[in-house]
Amino acid sequence: MSKEKNQFTGPKKYLEKSFLEELNYKIWSTKGARFKADKRLRAKAKLSNITLAIISAYLIIASLISVYSIDNNSNENLINYAITALSILLLVVSQFENSQEYKLNARIFHDCGLELSELYNELRIFKTLKKKPTDYEAYVFSKKLSERYQIVLKNYQNHSSIDYNMFRVSNLDYFDTIATSEIKKIKRKYNWGIYGWYTIMIVIIPIIIIIIKVI
Repeated sequence: MSKEKNQFTGPKKYLEKSFLEELNYKIWSTKGARFKADKRLRAKAKLSNITLAIISAYLIIASLISVYSIDNNSNENLINYAITALSILLLVVSQFENSQEYKLNARIFHDCGLELSELYNELRIFKTLKKKPTDYEAYVFSKKLSERYQIVLKNYQNHSSIDYNMFRVSNLDYFDTIATSEIKKIKRKYNWGIYGWYTIMIVIIPIIIIIIKVI
């Protein structure tokens, strides 16, 4: 009976190859995902700072409406209440955003990516420059590199699944065909995770202030 072939598809097809090939894929994909995580968190850190600054400006502008009585027909008490409520909201959001430590975590993921890049480079050098290594040489090299790879994984937190999916989308030539609908879904989820809530906060707060002002 012939041996079953192509049991695995997509990234799992590396399980049908040698351990060295499987390790090559693991290090390469993890490295790429960690750099994607670094990029995502740096973008969130920037958007977070911008959003908090804009919300603070909104509150200052809204308070000036009451201080200078720009609209005598406006409900001053309601505006003051809204300003107080939004100020509390800003405080809560600021504390939450600061606790996420986006910049610090981005740096950590970047450092992890650099360590994995070093391992990946060593593996590529071994595969491309080492002429016909013996089975024992391949075994020793794979075992040591695998142990170092596991140490790196233990020293750093795992990335989000969206980071790996964006890595796949960015390297379509190296993966089996990904459906266009799945690519769009991944990109929508990625963009929402970065821009979604910040955009809502930037847009909805002035709308609330304007509605209160015209009541």
